[in-house]
Amino acid sequence: MHDPLTALLPTATDADRAWLVWYAPGERVELTGRVLDMWQCKIANLLTEEAPVAGTEPGLLVHLGMGVHWRTVTWCCGAWLAGGTVTFTSPADVSVAFAPNELDAHAQLQVLVPRAALAMHWPGSLPPLVLDGVADVMSQPDAFTAPVVDGARAAVRQDATQAPGAPAQASRTALVAGLAESSNPTDAPDGSDSTERAPGTGARPRAALVCSNTALEAMRGVLAAWRNGLTAVLVSPDADAELIQAAARQEGA
Repeated sequence: MHDPLTALLPTATDADRAWLVWYAPGERVELTGRVLDMWQCKIANLLTEEAPVAGTEPGLLVHLGMGVHWRTVTWCCGAWLAGGTVTFTSPADVSVAFAPNELDAHAQLQVLVPRAALAMHWPGSLPPLVLDGVADVMSQPDAFTAPVVDGARAAVRQDATQAPGAPAQASRTALVAGLAESSNPTDAPDGSDSTERAPGTGARPRAALVCSNTALEAMRGVLAAWRNGLTAVLVSPDADAELIQAAARQEGA
């Protein structure tokens, strides 16, 4: 079965425009498709090389404990490119976080990522056997040959105890199909064409604003933007209304 999820991810040729712009108090980070592709390929290479069950069925399970952040997007894309499944709540084979106490203590591979955008390595000493989520990633190759993955393979897994009422998992096909059902920018609630004009600009929007308090919903918003050829403007949950409005105005979202 065709895998529609990989088709949404950026490639090395997507260098002409921003694919992701991150806004947080005092911070703006812009990533082109080419830069995102570099990050996801390096992460996929690291996971394939270091993860204990990489390449096996039903695939690698990667826990991301970083919340809503641009680095979460890069690790999601890297895990999906490698054929893995992402979880934000469940125990996993690999755990990635901003702080030691946010790691899954039982994961066979643990990775700590510095939060700062320009960080070249983890500040200070790493706990034993824990990888550096920037330095160890940047040493990996920029290119990655994605495995052939069935669209029925899980893209996201949820812990039922922490996400009551949510499906236990969503396949790669179901995740992409859900984007079409829940986020079609051409269907406004009143039946009008919501892409016809960006507020106050008189032009079609070039970006989609993504505001969410949960990493999973933020990733759905990012993927929905990419599916529709728009830049994803991801806003930190710490942003106030003024910053959100400024991000929308500046990015044409």
